[in-house]
Amino acid sequence: MSEMKLMDKANGLVLHSIKSREEKVVIKSLNDALSVFNSTGYVIAYLDYKVLIGKVNNNGLEFYNNEKIEEKYIQRLRLFNDDRELLIWRNNDGLKGRLRIDGDGEDTKDTFVVDACQVLWGTKKDKLGNGWIKLFEDRGTELIIPYNEDVVINEGKRLFIKTRNYVSTTPDENQEKPADYRFQARYTDCRFIGFNSTEQ
Repeated sequence: MSEMKLMDKANGLVLHSIKSREEKVVIKSLNDALSVFNSTGYVIAYLDYKVLIGKVNNNGLEFYNNEKIEEKYIQRLRLFNDDRELLIWRNNDGLKGRLRIDGDGEDTKDTFVVDACQVLWGTKKDKLGNGWIKLFEDRGTELIIPYNEDVVINEGKRLFIKTRNYVSTTPDENQEKPADYRFQARYTDCRFIGFNSTEQ
């Protein structure tokens, strides 16, 4: 990973350079997704009727209480860990996919990124056993997520999901080029990395 870093003092975000590659992938089934992801990590499934957060392991996708998902209800699916993310979405033609892998390698290129932590719902927490925890408030929505013993769970403190945002100065092919596009940067991709108990 390159040492180039620039910090925005106004919001604490750091721009740094890493090796990264992105590719479009063909996804016809959940088995295809697991084969393309080819790792362990987390999964967030955005379904027609709910959102589920779980684990990706050697046996496939694992959700609390062994809940299963059906492909026909998938709107969006993220399989992710520290090094990679497979993003799947549904459109009129079926499932589409994007694989993003960070790290050193012959097929990776220098890419500018900004890492950020997004707060998750719920200041109250209940350990549900078998590696699961429920985040909730006195009223309203609750989230059930995989519980990692390395993540410190403090009552009244929130958990975060760490994201990585990819920066480009190349204009969008579908948009007219501004007069001096070389100095205009924009986010062109975002992936999930993992869950944090601190905003780092």
